[in-house]
Amino acid sequence: MTWMPSCNGLPIELATPSALQVDFAEIAHALSHLNRSSGNAMTPVSVGLHTLIGLDLCPTAAVRAHWLLHDCHEVRLGDVTSPMKEATRWIAVDLFGPDVADRLDDVRRELEARHDAVIYAAAGLSRPDALTAQAVKLVDLRALATERRDFYRRGPAARPWAIDAMAPPIQPGPKVWRWLPPAEVTERLIAAFRTHLPALQRGRRAS
Repeated sequence: MTWMPSCNGLPIELATPSALQVDFAEIAHALSHLNRSSGNAMTPVSVGLHTLIGLDLCPTAAVRAHWLLHDCHEVRLGDVTSPMKEATRWIAVDLFGPDVADRLDDVRRELEARHDAVIYAAAGLSRPDALTAQAVKLVDLRALATERRDFYRRGPAARPWAIDAMAPPIQPGPKVWRWLPPAEVTERLIAAFRTHLPALQRGRRAS
């Protein structure tokens, strides 16, 4: 079985996704219920809330459009945390060697890329160029720093986060965020999709 039911009950193909199965209202709903960090914040931080936090930090309209889509594949594939990815690779290297670990990484990236491709197509966007991708990555890091300040307990200094070692230092955004109910996150995301995604600006329905 390589499909999953969406929140409206319709099937979504996972191995061979299609732009015809992309429903941005459905994506907004799922993002607002999918928690980051495997739920290990003091209050839940959904991927949808993360998207809203980052949207507030985007420097241009072009970056906003690409930012809105950067995690959308997670509504089909789940939010696999960065530490989990690193742990999986560590075990793959330990058991089978780096070549097998590289192939597993290739499969994961290809699966994400297939879903990104159809989501971007449905949004009427081309994939980001190098500069836009770099800007989206910086927004992602600043959103993470903001979430750590506002939603997470500080751990031991001997276990710094990856953002602590970056130069220049990654700064959180000026706005302090609090938990938002999923329904409000969904509503805000749908409004952002309609504002920033070309296909929706041209009349494609969010749902």
